[in-house]
Amino acid sequence: MKKIYFISSKNWSIFFFSSFLAYLGSYFRARIFALKTVVPLVVSCLFFISCSSETFFSGADFSESSLIHLALSSNKSDSTGNTTRANGTLPADNGGTAGTNEGYLNHICAALFNSSGNLVTLHEYDYAIGSTETIATRKDATQMLVFANVPQGAFSGKYTINDFYAVSQDLGYTTSIDGKSKTGVTTANSQNMKSLPMMSAVQSLNWSSGTVLNPTVSLTRMVARVALTSLAQTFSGSYTGCSFTPTEVFMYNASNQLTNWSTQTVSGNVSGENTGANANTLYMGSGTISTYSGPYYFYVFPHGSTNPTKLVIKGTFKTNSGSTYTTYYPITVNSNLSGNIVSTVTPGTGDSKISPNTTYGLSVTLNGTGVANVSDELTPTNVTVTTSVAGYTSATVPEYLGPRIGDILYSDGTYSVSLISGKTPVAIVFSITPSISDRAKNYQGYAMALKNAGASLAWGPQTGTPTGAASTTLNITDYDGLTYTSLINNSTYPAAYAAATSFKSTVPAPSGTSGWFLPSIGQWYQICINLGGMSTSFTDYRTSGYIYWLSQSVACANAINTYMAKAGSGIYDAFSATNQFYWCSSEYNTNLAYNARFDSNGNLGLYGTLNKTDTYYVRPIIAF
Repeated sequence: MKKIYFISSKNWSIFFFSSFLAYLGSYFRARIFALKTVVPLVVSCLFFISCSSETFFSGADFSESSLIHLALSSNKSDSTGNTTRANGTLPADNGGTAGTNEGYLNHICAALFNSSGNLVTLHEYDYAIGSTETIATRKDATQMLVFANVPQGAFSGKYTINDFYAVSQDLGYTTSIDGKSKTGVTTANSQNMKSLPMMSAVQSLNWSSGTVLNPTVSLTRMVARVALTSLAQTFSGSYTGCSFTPTEVFMYNASNQLTNWSTQTVSGNVSGENTGANANTLYMGSGTISTYSGPYYFYVFPHGSTNPTKLVIKGTFKTNSGSTYTTYYPITVNSNLSGNIVSTVTPGTGDSKISPNTTYGLSVTLNGTGVANVSDELTPTNVTVTTSVAGYTSATVPEYLGPRIGDILYSDGTYSVSLISGKTPVAIVFSITPSISDRAKNYQGYAMALKNAGASLAWGPQTGTPTGAASTTLNITDYDGLTYTSLINNSTYPAAYAAATSFKSTVPAPSGTSGWFLPSIGQWYQICINLGGMSTSFTDYRTSGYIYWLSQSVACANAINTYMAKAGSGIYDAFSATNQFYWCSSEYNTNLAYNARFDSNGNLGLYGTLNKTDTYYVRPIIAF
């Protein structure tokens, strides 16, 4: 048996208990972010005992006792801390200033351990403006952990570093002004930006260096911020005339229990939707709203990629016929799922994982209807999301649902804004405005192949009846190249046959796509505008079957080549600024077919004046 001394502010008492096996607690290694709440600790060693509010554990000779003066730097400016998250402006300092907004300090717990990871001193106090806290301890306290915004007595009865890490923390404590209670869990929109739980890494205390130590402790938030920063709606095509009225914004599949601070282990998959079943987690939602007045933001614990956390927009969808129904837009936070999210996630943040001390800001544009149930998977093409991911730092990464102009289309049917290692690029997205007939086939856009299907091919014979795509008036909104190609996909029409049949033996079409085909004149117009950067103002002779941009062939070719270069060097056929003519599937008349022309004078044009028997380039496109 060992003698153990307990010292309190009221009295000195001696008690006995069995010594326990010492072991080294697992060492916390926090995820590093460039901008964390940094709380300097000024530590002074004075070789005498002070009767303060500390508790001593693990017997030792009191001649080796010391004091620690704990000064937590803060510019905390108000004593109430009553700043709820609600909906409104995001914190301006992004959590970077200790004592303000998301760096606010309330209840502090400082735990000091010996070299074996056993508790020597536990000290808790409420932080006060400009205060310096004195902690009586001993020189065998060589390790320190500091926790902020935790409930009073949360670590009572814990004796090792591992014990401290395993103390469960309920997310509901973020509904109080100081992190001490969770009485606000039944109230929607009640989280407080100034009660975020924080923890330091293990801080070494080296008493041999003298009587004054100056270590720095960095407090890392154990929560992430998920914000809906903007909400817009752009309904077109079959959704023209539709509208959406939001009625709720809430978190879904969010963990509400942190069960290990070191490993960031969590439990629970709760919802903030305003229903009776979620009575104790309503703080994870906005409650009923009549209009969007964001941003809306929520603080959540880390979460893995299995059954991932989602931000959900719920509301009433009104069709163009006037009928209404409730729909959900469940958006996976930080997702990089193939076919859904089309950009990479910053290395280390993890696909569909939520990391602590990280912000996720979602800017959402609705393009179509949502889903009937919150548990359903959202159709990727019906919403566009730009998410900025940051570890409370200035680093951001864009990601979104659905394709965008200039995205790389891969052989597996997925797409991304920049090259993803290990994938095979096959095309560049040039349009997200499919024709009516292609939209009916559930295609969401068009992509231009990186390679030519041929460089010296005839369109076809000059005799006989036009195949079905003849128009002597150039139509820049004609996007039905897939239909036209299907009419002439045989060896009699070499250009179309090369694009739709021969090319796939070299570059197989991704699964779920239309297969390769010869673009219409309107699709070549989209390539020139969207990839080539051409103005919608041009020299207009459409009634005579042509348009052109004077002295623009170099600019257009360079711009298209820049997009293709994203896919990697040496895997695309570059456009030349002069003397390259590309066939269209659109006809001008019995003898002539339309073409895109980079001419020898440096002009760029779309013409209907080439003989079908002439031989020119073929660049396939694909609907996906």
